[in-house]
Amino acid sequence: MSCPRLLAATALVALSSAPAAADYTPVAPVRPLTMSDPSGLSAIGLDFQLTKWTEHPPLLNVDFTSVTLDVAADIKLAPHWMILARLPVSHVSIDGDPINPDCCDFALGNVTLGGRGLWATLFDSGSRAVVGGELSFSIPTASDGGSRAISAGTAAFAQAPHDPGRYAPNTTTVRLTTLAQFYSRWFLLHGEVGMQLYFYDGDAPGNDSSDIGIRLALAAGIRATYKVAILGELSSMLFYSNKFTGSDSATSLDLGVRYGSGGGFFGLRFYLPVNQELRDVDMFGVGLDAGLRF
Repeated sequence: MSCPRLLAATALVALSSAPAAADYTPVAPVRPLTMSDPSGLSAIGLDFQLTKWTEHPPLLNVDFTSVTLDVAADIKLAPHWMILARLPVSHVSIDGDPINPDCCDFALGNVTLGGRGLWATLFDSGSRAVVGGELSFSIPTASDGGSRAISAGTAAFAQAPHDPGRYAPNTTTVRLTTLAQFYSRWFLLHGEVGMQLYFYDGDAPGNDSSDIGIRLALAAGIRATYKVAILGELSSMLFYSNKFTGSDSATSLDLGVRYGSGGGFFGLRFYLPVNQELRDVDMFGVGLDAGLRF
């Protein structure tokens, strides 16, 4: 084999086994709006969501405005391997409720820790793929007393299609997720399938001590440039019981724009729940996130 051909073959093998973060600007996978980041890059950032809805009891309407803010860190330990941490806080304002006219205080959510493995592949067509797995758990640090418990509980309701276990009081959550993204210069498809186990302590309402949730999520988008993508994400949680939403499922559509470069990222999205129980309360929201990569 000639020297140029040997060098080309060596480069192809290196690309096919390289971490997902290699050569970020032209070829790295796109960070989704709400799902796991498959780029393999270390990052710290903030994730904000404001959600509004209206309960319609027999005599009066009660308006809720829930705000969640997550401090997030994804740290690369070695090629293919990441550790992750999330520190969530929440706040809810309630208008029209005579029982809680001044509700509520800021609340701590459930501190979340985990790990992620990622592997990238280059195809002959020039398209690329990243596959991976993630294991994480949330410890029950969410506020569970007074008006702070109301803030945390309503945050779990507002985030039911995404991740209620990050906010729900008196709840320990274990998650096992597989993820994959297939992408080219112009488009991407990203999917996630996972199982979530919820363990409730003695202070949680109801008689159940545990529950199971199945997470299904699919994203599709157009890569307008190497740094800008227009995305739509459909996320669904399927619950064995109805503890979080009064239903056995919660589904949402997130539509937005993602900017990502080697130095940072930014996302803006509209949050539109689509299952009947959340549509009945006219729920909608807006989210944004930003952070730095290193």
